[in-house]
Amino acid sequence: MGFGRLSDNSYFWHLRTGQWILDHGFPRGDVFSYTAPGTHWVLQSWLAEVLYAGLDRTMGPLGVRLLCAVTGGVVAYLAYRMVVRLAGDHVKGAFLNVPAVLASAMLWGERPLFLGILAFLLIVWVVELPESGLGRRPLVWIPLIVALWANVHGTWVLGGGYLGLHLLGRWLEGAPPWRGRELRLLQGSLIALVLCAANPYGIEMVTFPFHLMGMSDFLSNVAEWGSPDFRAPQGALFAAWTAVVLGVLALAPVRPSRRDVLVTIPFVLLGMWALRNIAIVPVVTLPITARLLARPRPDPGRRTNWVLLAAIATAGSVWLGNLAAKPDYELDDYPVAAMHVLRDQGLMGQRMFTSDVWGAYTLKEYSSRQKVFIDDRYDMYPKKLLFEYLDVLNVRPNWEAVLDEHGVSVIVWHTEHPLTRVLDLSPHWRRVYRDKTATVYVRK
Repeated sequence: MGFGRLSDNSYFWHLRTGQWILDHGFPRGDVFSYTAPGTHWVLQSWLAEVLYAGLDRTMGPLGVRLLCAVTGGVVAYLAYRMVVRLAGDHVKGAFLNVPAVLASAMLWGERPLFLGILAFLLIVWVVELPESGLGRRPLVWIPLIVALWANVHGTWVLGGGYLGLHLLGRWLEGAPPWRGRELRLLQGSLIALVLCAANPYGIEMVTFPFHLMGMSDFLSNVAEWGSPDFRAPQGALFAAWTAVVLGVLALAPVRPSRRDVLVTIPFVLLGMWALRNIAIVPVVTLPITARLLARPRPDPGRRTNWVLLAAIATAGSVWLGNLAAKPDYELDDYPVAAMHVLRDQGLMGQRMFTSDVWGAYTLKEYSSRQKVFIDDRYDMYPKKLLFEYLDVLNVRPNWEAVLDEHGVSVIVWHTEHPLTRVLDLSPHWRRVYRDKTATVYVRK
């Protein structure tokens, strides 16, 4: 699933940013838009962006696809091994791991969030398996994992929340954080917090996730920050996994501990609050369900398991072979032909208005020639500009005034969107190109 074709709009600007870092160093202000040039910009995922750019330059897009494939394989394998160690049963391990990984995998992709999921799983491994190689050295592994994680994706804050909930739960069970293993987990967490400030942007990288939460009034308009739709595949799989977790908590022969309940409930609520969080919830709750369903004696495994494994490996190889034969990029939903029209008709480089999603595509393909009105770097753009974009997107009464204020002379927009129909009737805009994906207008 991680080896899918590259199509995510956020990945496009992450890749372009990594290329900029390799060529020019770390930018301190925006370099890609004409609406907010020089606006202070904290690159919260700079390490992932440099990794993307390095792989793209040395191996091409296939290198990034392989990174995602390996990351997905490691996440699925570590999750399975964790469940088997806690449940003591290979069959239970498989049947718990499949719905959990699928629920998370619906949000897998080439965004830095994917690498954050792996980091989260490693922290969970340290906490849940104290006798493992990672779990025996929390003073080493927690600071190392979190320090890297903080330079990859903002979900490191949720990892800190997980550690805090675990320590609070253990305190309620009679194991205070100033003794034994809990003390070492607390010390590792504090060291990690200090190391997070060792990055190109200093303390701003640490405070970045909290700054982003301060933009909730705008983020409520963004799909990934909204509650999951339980009729969509992502929401349905998350609902199924949540039902498994709550069912195990209620019906398992072993009663869940205070710590388990204290960790589970907030993360399930986080998943219900924002779609982007449902990739994290299975990582946190999987070991809890496995421990509650543990066998009295470990299962040594069965020979038939190897037959099943061989069948899965064969099917996976065929699937991967089919994916590998296809182009690295899947751009059917992007204005590829429309942007060619801009280039061929000498319209490239003018003040162009397009959607935030297509703005990211523009940065990937034409950033040296074309600045964007906006893309989905919502944390950087001024709030006033973000809401002006929504005014045009939703064809509110002041939509033309926004375009006039920013001197927009070219529009590339979704053919089936209401704004396109309004532009067709406007006396101020002339249509120069249309296909089933995009329509191009120039100011009369």
